[in-house]
Amino acid sequence: MFVGVNTAANAGVPADKAGLAAALINTSTWVGGALGLAIFSVIATTRTTHLLAHGATPPAALTGGFHRALIACVIYIAAAALIALRATNTRGEKQPAIEADPALEVV
Repeated sequence: MFVGVNTAANAGVPADKAGLAAALINTSTWVGGALGLAIFSVIATTRTTHLLAHGATPPAALTGGFHRALIACVIYIAAAALIALRATNTRGEKQPAIEADPALEVV
């Protein structure tokens, strides 16, 4: 999956900017992974602590915490897939030239 994402993200990038593009992609991947892990760990820990406080057994509380975190993951992945499908194609195709408005030209 990561190879396909990197290939698609680098498509249309000029050769002199390829290193910068690759660095941004890799940094985004690592920061996004760390942030996602932190968010879903907080969700699991919060739910587990809540269940333990209300008398659940430790195995049941852990299962409930992981269940809540995995539901949050599914929602996040579905939203990301929807955004990816709806995003415009930015693979470097030629864009039509924007013509200047004659009323805005300097005389």
